[in-house]
Amino acid sequence: MQGSTRLIDTAPGVRISVQVSGDGPLVILMHGWPELGFSWRHQVQPLVEAGFTVAVPDMRGYGASSQPGAVDAYHTDALADDMAAVARALGAERWVAVGHDWGSPVAWRCALRFPEAVRGVFSLSVPHAPAPPAGRDISFDQVFKDRFYYVRYFQAVGPAEAELEADPRAALKKIFFALSGDAPLHEWMKPRPADDILLPGLIDPPSGPLSFMTDDELDQYAGQYRASGFFGAVSWYRNVARNAQEARAYGDQHIAQPSGFLCGDREILLFMSPNGLRAQRGLCDDLRVETIVPGAGHWIQQERPAEVNQALLAFLREL
Repeated sequence: MQGSTRLIDTAPGVRISVQVSGDGPLVILMHGWPELGFSWRHQVQPLVEAGFTVAVPDMRGYGASSQPGAVDAYHTDALADDMAAVARALGAERWVAVGHDWGSPVAWRCALRFPEAVRGVFSLSVPHAPAPPAGRDISFDQVFKDRFYYVRYFQAVGPAEAELEADPRAALKKIFFALSGDAPLHEWMKPRPADDILLPGLIDPPSGPLSFMTDDELDQYAGQYRASGFFGAVSWYRNVARNAQEARAYGDQHIAQPSGFLCGDREILLFMSPNGLRAQRGLCDDLRVETIVPGAGHWIQQERPAEVNQALLAFLREL
């Protein structure tokens, strides 16, 4: 990605590394797990050429950004505050929030938390969802009592980190393949014992490069994770109950700003939350884009950059 790197202090002890390119209205691209700002490499230049300033952070806990050592440093309001601080540091009074995977809940939260500043929100892969009502327990055992569930596995500090850090490159390649459109459908959520660990139960990736990522690109991811470890990245999953409590503070959680959504038809969240798109339609007051890309999996901006760029640019130009 072209541009300059800015190190922006967003909270006490937290500094976010941001690649900034272009000149014009600000768009912030927020990545998910287990990725980096590098996951948006196919989007930056088209957006710059269309007349936008593009800010691509390594989110809190990832890459060259700060990695606080407390689990509760990774709740969604704090992550949204990071993005608002980035926008202020770049001199933007109004900006557009774009997210993928875990970056999507942060983008949606930015729209709720900073309604006067966020002029629009565009999500890849993760629909906007309401928080469960107060008093309803968030129990992984309700649905996954007798089978492995990766979010439950991630709750304990240590086991996931040890597994993923043993060989970051192999772990990332296996995860990237398993959630891609190239893997067997439902590979990520296929039934296996509840006490399993993450990687052994996933299909082995091809011996050569992934179809949507060169070996050099995979090496860039792996190098960053060898340096940073996985604690910060995995700790995003450890604030589920707090995130729900925070979301309820925003009332009906409706998104008033123009919004857009795009995912692949092999997106695992479509199957994990079969009513997710319908719920999103009821929560987004001005949903302008809902695009489902045939044959694409979870890593949509890397698997299908042309389709993503076309939809995102069309959305941005209408704002």
